[in-house]
Amino acid sequence: MNGLARRAGGRLGMGVWLLAVWVLLWGRIDAATVIGGLAVVLVAYAVSRLPTVPLVTRVRPVPLAKAALEFAWDLLVSSVVIAWHALRAPGRIQGAIIEVGARSRSEVVLLAVTTSVSLRPGTLLVGLDWERSLLRIHGMPVRSEEEADAARDGVLRTERRLMRALVIPDDDIRPDTGARPDVPPAEEE
Repeated sequence: MNGLARRAGGRLGMGVWLLAVWVLLWGRIDAATVIGGLAVVLVAYAVSRLPTVPLVTRVRPVPLAKAALEFAWDLLVSSVVIAWHALRAPGRIQGAIIEVGARSRSEVVLLAVTTSVSLRPGTLLVGLDWERSLLRIHGMPVRSEEEADAARDGVLRTERRLMRALVIPDDDIRPDTGARPDVPPAEEE
């Protein structure tokens, strides 16, 4: 798919998303609501620089199911760890801001990673540098450099899972590792 078709598809995706939000806000689907929503979408594109939604060219169902199961496991484990520390010594839980250099350049993958990280107890996205694909995560409990590295590795594992599941033109992924060819591969899980 060439760049022009990709941008047009991305703009169409954003337009459909905006129209869906418009209809949900009104709470009904009728001709007036849809026509009004289309007018709002066209005006929004005319007066602003709305981003395009990068196209997902393929979803791999098995890696996506695996990513969902591993997310559920991560959610359970992080909930137990945070609950244990909150009950054991609530005043002594230490956290840290951890920088994670993401390998993906895709906004879809980075959005999925940041959402996944923020939904887990004990981690929260506090900053994102889109230009450098650099995430700043608040993690807890983090009492040592080893625990900070473990939290960083957890975010990178989540990113690898999602890069394997979602095929996006922005990311040149090797199917065997999920890594970008221009980035040295990290240690596998």
